[in-house]
This record gives sequence, C-alpha cells and structure tokens, in this order.
Amino acid sequence: MIKAKSLITRIEEVVSSFCLSAMIVIISVQVFRRYVLQSSLDWSEELARYFFIWAVYIGCSFATKEDRHLEVTILRHVNKGKWAKPITTIAYSLTIIFCGLVTVWGTQMVFFLINTGQKTQALEISMFWIYIAIPLGMGLMCLRTCERLWLLLSGKIDPLGGLG
Repeated sequence: MIKAKSLITRIEEVVSSFCLSAMIVIISVQVFRRYVLQSSLDWSEELARYFFIWAVYIGCSFATKEDRHLEVTILRHVNKGKWAKPITTIAYSLTIIFCGLVTVWGTQMVFFLINTGQKTQALEISMFWIYIAIPLGMGLMCLRTCERLWLLLSGKIDPLGGLG
C-alpha cells in the first residue's frame, strides 16, 4: 500500500512538472517565433493550454498530499483553536463531496467525448485526452483528502497545521 501511494505521488510530481516545463518551453518558442522570426505556430497555444490543464488537475492532488492548498484559517484559530478539529473535518468532508461529484461528472463527460469523437481544433487529437485530467485529478484529490481526514480524526495531524 505504501509503495503504491509513493508511486502515485511520484507520478503526480513528474506529470505536473513535465506539463509545466513543456508549457514554458512551448510558449517561449512561440514568443520567439512570433516576435523574432515573424512566423507563429498554429498549434502552440492550444498545446500549452492543455498542458496547463493537466498540470493543474494533477497538481491539485499533489498539493493536497503536501497540504499546500490555499485556505482561510481564521475560524480554526478562534477561541484558541477549540473548534479547529470540527471545522477542519467539515472542510475536508465538503472537499470530498465536491471532488467526488466532479469525478463522476468528469467521467461522464469523458465517455460523452469518446462517443462523439470530438477533436481539438489545431492538433486534431481526441478531446477526451484533455478532459480525462478532470476525473483523474479530482479522483486522486478525493482519495488524498480522505487520507487527510482519516489522519485528522485519528489524531496524526494537528488541525492547526502540521503533523500532530
């Protein structure tokens, strides 16, 4: 189980990093070609956008694992942290529900795109390759949030931040 979790973490890290790096390279080449060579690429902006989408959705799961999502913590610190655990439990539960619903909707959307055969405009690849990032990323984020909720309820992480 730990090896599988470690492998998933590594894959998330590599995919997100690769997508961000590829996006930077593609945009840099496009800027160079457009302003220096006076000849732009037809497909570069579209591909950079798709790499960005993948980096965001896969990165969301990785950020959850690393506890790096932005959050408003003022309610947790009111009353010297007395309500921190219930508020964090509610927040994690709502996140799980949201991620679960988006995973289901995203999966339905992917099957719809497979059935309709829609393709991207410039690259002419199947749209489901772009949309599959949604259920994949949100499903992984849902699992990561379930893990964080379990760690919170078992007392292994502190709701005021960090490991317990």
